[in-house]
Amino acid sequence: MLLEALGIFLLEASTGISLLLILFPHRVLGKGFFELHGALAAAFLVLAIVQGGGGRGPIVALSVPSVVFLVLYTLRVRAGNAHRALPWLAASAALQVVLLARASKTVAPTIAPWVMAGFVLGALLFGSVVLTMNLGHWYLVARSLPRALLFRAAIVYAAAAVGRALYLILVSVLPPNRDGWEALTTLDRDLLFFLFRILWGIVGPVALSYYIFQTSKMKSNQAATGLLYVALIFVLVGELLASYLTVLTRFPA
Repeated sequence: MLLEALGIFLLEASTGISLLLILFPHRVLGKGFFELHGALAAAFLVLAIVQGGGGRGPIVALSVPSVVFLVLYTLRVRAGNAHRALPWLAASAALQVVLLARASKTVAPTIAPWVMAGFVLGALLFGSVVLTMNLGHWYLVARSLPRALLFRAAIVYAAAAVGRALYLILVSVLPPNRDGWEALTTLDRDLLFFLFRILWGIVGPVALSYYIFQTSKMKSNQAATGLLYVALIFVLVGELLASYLTVLTRFPA
């Protein structure tokens, strides 16, 4: 169960980075930024395959081509063709979304769409905090980058954090699986883990998103980047707990 949850988290991490990397301006940022994150997404995906994050059945049919597409993307970026490499990245991201759909059916077949929505939102939250944090760090490497880039990325992160919070509120008000919801809210079962997940994975990222938004708006990139390091820790712990509780209770935690 722990390994299954870890595999799903790793798949979320790869999917989120791959999806959001498409939106970053390949003609403005240097090839090193995209080479780094292409390799990082590929590493997460390989680890997810090892852990069986997408389910054992579709590994050969979907996971391996997805890794190959990511590697091809990274190699083309390294060769100086970042913009032309986008179709490979988009193809890999699409396959990873399908893998998340397969994983949601494996975890909770009766409420797979609800679980899938949670997985996608978790992927976008993790991907946004990783990319935004590294973008803030990238200003130390390329000082000529437009200041507005970090501000826009901060908006994406804030939207992902708020969206993740709103979705958890929605499934709490309209629980798709009452047995799972009861398990999460019962003290002698998983309530303490669930409260810890809310504190680290919802309250922390949402609260930090406001200060990250404000500091990036004031063009205080170093302060925003420091806050993003903290946000990354919160999101990492929160999404790991969310994956574990989802697998444990069959509820989109």
